[in-house]
Amino acid sequence: MTRRYEISYLDANGQVQMETQVAPAIAEFEEAFSAFARGTVIATGDGPVAVEDLAPGMQAVTGDGSLSTITWIGSMSVFPARSGTKLETSRMMRITADTFGPARPQPDLLLGPRARILMKGGAGRAAAGASAAYVPVRGLLDGVSIIEVTPIAPVTAYHLVLERHGSIRTAGLEIESFNPGPGLSERLDPQLAAIFLTLFPQLRSLADFGPLAHPRLSEDEMELAIAN
Repeated sequence: MTRRYEISYLDANGQVQMETQVAPAIAEFEEAFSAFARGTVIATGDGPVAVEDLAPGMQAVTGDGSLSTITWIGSMSVFPARSGTKLETSRMMRITADTFGPARPQPDLLLGPRARILMKGGAGRAAAGASAAYVPVRGLLDGVSIIEVTPIAPVTAYHLVLERHGSIRTAGLEIESFNPGPGLSERLDPQLAAIFLTLFPQLRSLADFGPLAHPRLSEDEMELAIAN
């Protein structure tokens, strides 16, 4: 199965280009397009901006308070389940207000199914040996404060690539910018890896995404850290 992906990016001359591409509807591809729901307000150097109003070249406020240029924006439609379709049911993740403390988030935050949040302190140290780590929001579902919601109508989900990988501030939380992370070329055959790279015309190779700002935890690693 395939799906349509919308991209905008900064070309080599610093000009904004926009494209629509059809590519495989598999997890490795969809992860690059499904972190922020339409309407999510992103902290930028020009103040709060809804994700759908961002453009490559704008500067996002990162977790440490510095600014990082947005070099690529991708989006796709998250569809409700329909009879006869072979695509998996798409769900969004809702984090209710104050889940992680006062105004974290504020208000409720609706994230895409592949979003990762930066967790600081105990969990990161226990599982990753680091002061902070990115964890999948799906691994934090508790059915009360963080819940799965199935859209009754199509929802547009977005993701952002920064000039340097890091955290994007929204609603008092820090959400990971997109980076496929290490090992993608081993998970995809050469043909699929080549197709994946065409979705990022501003890059020459997967290595150009650069290193991760913080380590990542899988859902299993997160559960183990919480249990301990």
